[in-house]
Amino acid sequence: MFIGHFAVGLMIKARFQRVPMVLILLSVQLLDWIWLVLAWLGEEHSRLIPAGGLHFVQFDHVPYSHSLFWMGFYSLVVFLLFIGAAAQRHWALPLSLGVLSHWPLDWLVHHADLPLANFGPAIQLGLGLQACSPMAAHGLELLLLLAGWGVYYRTLRRAPGRPRARVGGSLILLLAAWLAMLLFLSIATLS
Repeated sequence: MFIGHFAVGLMIKARFQRVPMVLILLSVQLLDWIWLVLAWLGEEHSRLIPAGGLHFVQFDHVPYSHSLFWMGFYSLVVFLLFIGAAAQRHWALPLSLGVLSHWPLDWLVHHADLPLANFGPAIQLGLGLQACSPMAAHGLELLLLLAGWGVYYRTLRRAPGRPRARVGGSLILLLAAWLAMLLFLSIATLS
């Protein structure tokens, strides 16, 4: 899941309008940023698996970025960081909810490659939609994106003086990112 996380970010922004959009979008993608850094350092491993004319990411070893335990820990850290900052105290809940939203969405689409924790029994979870039907998984992301954008747009439409043109531009930008991801996954299949 990639763009689907931004859909949740848009819904959070619709509810918590005073929190900067960039922070909300970073919070819903925090686990992926941690994963990228740990993969770059060689601590976590994944690969692209071909399926149905596209590829999907298969996690081989992601005990710190995408485990349920660490997702909860990162969410708590984000909450405590912002609840302790007097001027940004109202950001604590929405940003920690953004972090919490990541793992359940990945659970829907990932094969059983999401660890419960990096200790104890080696339990890995995931419903596997992307392995069964990559197009269904990408369709789900598109539906989530449109729903999230719809909630966000409806909230802004009711607010006086909001720049509606930027909201439409944000949808175009997110759809372009979704199409670029599909293009990358299909090109990776050809090579």
